Amino acid sequence: MAAQIAPGTQAAEQINPPFGLEWGESAERLERLLKGAKADIVDRHDVEGRQAWTVEGLIQTGLKRTVFYFRDGQLVEVELQYQSPDWDVAKYDDFMAQVRRRIEQKFGAGQLIARTREPAGNVMQTLVGYKWDENNTAIQLFYYSAETSTQSFRTVSVHYKWM
Repeated sequence: MAAQIAPGTQAAEQINPPFGLEWGESAERLERLLKGAKADIVDRHDVEGRQAWTVEGLIQTGLKRTVFYFRDGQLVEVELQYQSPDWDVAKYDDFMAQVRRRIEQKFGAGQLIARTREPAGNVMQTLVGYKWDENNTAIQLFYYSAETSTQSFRTVSVHYKWM
């Protein structure tokens, strides 16, 4: 996450991507860093005019995968997807609250951008999302669940964006 802000100062000039990366990082340099970290690029595809790399093997509690997005070969977004088969709904709620508190300590209160709970056929879908903006950069935090009477899928994702 972004550098700490000294107490009593204004908000950070921008929100930096995670893992000590910089916005505009070249795809070639990031690929070398990932190789050095023994992480695997398991998929590469295009999404809305950007190249997306799905990466597994970055070590962080609950981190299932990371998606790096590039425009013209430069890093413009990082999406961290957290999931764990042994987390129940209370653990997801607690994890979401912890991440939100850490972001709010650095950037102040987030803007609620999504809060829905509605059925889609026999699946109950829940989405909660917050957003923080700083100088053409943003963090978005989402909780998503899809549940039936016998199955459930839950994830927390953190999106760092350079606009």
